[in-house]
Amino acid sequence: MKVVHIDLSLIDFNDLTFFTGNSNKNLISSLQDSIKKIGIINAPILREKGGKYQIVTGWKRLFSCRELGYAQALCSVYESGKIRDEECILIIYQDNRYGISELELSELITMFKNLCSLNDKELINNVLPQFEIPPSRKHLDKYIGLASLDKAIKKAFFEDKITIEQAQMLSELTPENRLPVLTNVLLRYKLNNNESRQVINNIEVIALRDLKSVEEVVYNAENTTVEEKRGTNELRGQLKRMRYPALSKVEEKYRKEVDNLNLPKEVNLLVNQFFEGNDIEFRMKVKSTQEFSRILSSLEDSLRSGEIEKLLHIIKHGHE
Repeated sequence: MKVVHIDLSLIDFNDLTFFTGNSNKNLISSLQDSIKKIGIINAPILREKGGKYQIVTGWKRLFSCRELGYAQALCSVYESGKIRDEECILIIYQDNRYGISELELSELITMFKNLCSLNDKELINNVLPQFEIPPSRKHLDKYIGLASLDKAIKKAFFEDKITIEQAQMLSELTPENRLPVLTNVLLRYKLNNNESRQVINNIEVIALRDLKSVEEVVYNAENTTVEEKRGTNELRGQLKRMRYPALSKVEEKYRKEVDNLNLPKEVNLLVNQFFEGNDIEFRMKVKSTQEFSRILSSLEDSLRSGEIEKLLHIIKHGHE
């Protein structure tokens, strides 16, 4: 390997063999400012190929130099035939290991699979450990799934519009549902990872059951509430009602009866979220015997009035 100034016109920017897909414009803009001030600290790595130069690492650095109008850049260059594809992939990892994303790791693993013609067993046993990933089928499937995502989904991740967990959820969907879920749900509603999994799962089940598209399911959920009240909680609630219509009716009856109880504020009622079972748990906080006595008196009144019996009846029979 030699370190020399290379004319940018001799670098093949169309050869994307070792490109991992992270071309965040904000990162490149920030890098341009740094290069203008202090130049390139870490030289990009190239490989001679067919009279030109193939980029191994340093895409953003070289893109920045080209955008700045530079004619040359200082690069580390391997002569043709002096470095193998698998060595190039490992160089990419070592050059970026402290800032590499799960999505970029998935693309490096896919490079090994495609460029080096490795089977799954070889990927699990020989490749994953080199990336400090546990060697298992589960982990391989996760990264291969991430690598298969559409460019629009990868772009949304690199622009910090979705999390890596949300990207993985999309990879677990059928290909035709990935972009609709991205555009109609994840980019429109502020959902944490747990909420995202719940919402995506409900949409998928409803779409399959009712033979509807993702767009239709979301449209129907949104149009059951007035526009002023549409939001994340309303979407989640309506999707749950659409998936479990009978359960939603039981929940509504249960909530009304709880309101009728007019329980002391120190008392909470707990019940299985799917109303599976025949019991209610009463949980209370007391600070004195007088307070405890007052709460017990209130519960005795509810027992005598039959309100608690109504609740128990809903729990036992409301879901039938």
